[in-house]
Amino acid sequence: MHLRSTHPQPARLTRIEQLTLNTWRWAYRKLSRVLEPNAILEYAALHAVLAALRDLDEPAALLRRHAEAYPEFSLITSVVPPERQAALAYDILDCAFLMRWNELVANGRGPEELPPLRARPANAAPQAR
Repeated sequence: MHLRSTHPQPARLTRIEQLTLNTWRWAYRKLSRVLEPNAILEYAALHAVLAALRDLDEPAALLRRHAEAYPEFSLITSVVPPERQAALAYDILDCAFLMRWNELVANGRGPEELPPLRARPANAAPQAR
């Protein structure tokens, strides 16, 4: 008789999902550097999107939602002044998604992340699959 584990293996991110998550992390770092503490409208937009994302309870759902985040992006552009939208709107969006991601995976049950890709030597031939 074969016994199943009561702890299933965690899902593993695809390369595209890992790239998306890494992009969110870069956006967070950028906003940490460029937003002044008194950037009230930008922070309001960020937290409004974060609040909207709290209807999702699974990290995978968050990744799917990001692919079609038109309502969240519209929310940001309705709050952030037009002269700051081009520089910050996408980063605010990605930062809010990362903040919700971090909330969802804080319990350690999130998908397994992939290790960084290693650089191939310049003279290496591509591998056949």
